Amino acid sequence: MSQTITELAAGRAGLESGFGPRFRPVLVPPWNRIDPLVVARLPEAGFAGLSTFGPRAGVHPAPALVQCNTHVDLIAWRRDRAFIGVDAAIDRLVLHLESRRAGVGDAAEPTGMLTHHLDLDAPAWQFLAELFARTRDHGAATWLDVDAAFGMAN
Repeated sequence: MSQTITELAAGRAGLESGFGPRFRPVLVPPWNRIDPLVVARLPEAGFAGLSTFGPRAGVHPAPALVQCNTHVDLIAWRRDRAFIGVDAAIDRLVLHLESRRAGVGDAAEPTGMLTHHLDLDAPAWQFLAELFARTRDHGAATWLDVDAAFGMAN
């Protein structure tokens, strides 16, 4: 466990050094999986945020650590590793929004999308462009940057 925290701290320091003021101390673990014992020690490694997949259990999974997850994966990994399609993407976005309104999940957690930007195909990029265009100026939609999502001052 200590070795994992040491390695995470070293990786965070390297990214901070390389990206300077653009770096944010948020961990997105591989395959969105992380041991709860590691989560509890992330602040020790210099992390202030954690993002995995699915509804979060709470805002603070550990003291001084904010969790803000994703809820919609735009790629059908097991089918063809391509965009899930407009209807499926919208259905999943709406499902998360409905669960927030119904009190099933954390009503304050933003709805997040896994974009896997290096793996997106043209239809997925088109979907995102259309989604941004239709929601950008909509009074009921607000796009958050990483600082706002994780409560970090820039």
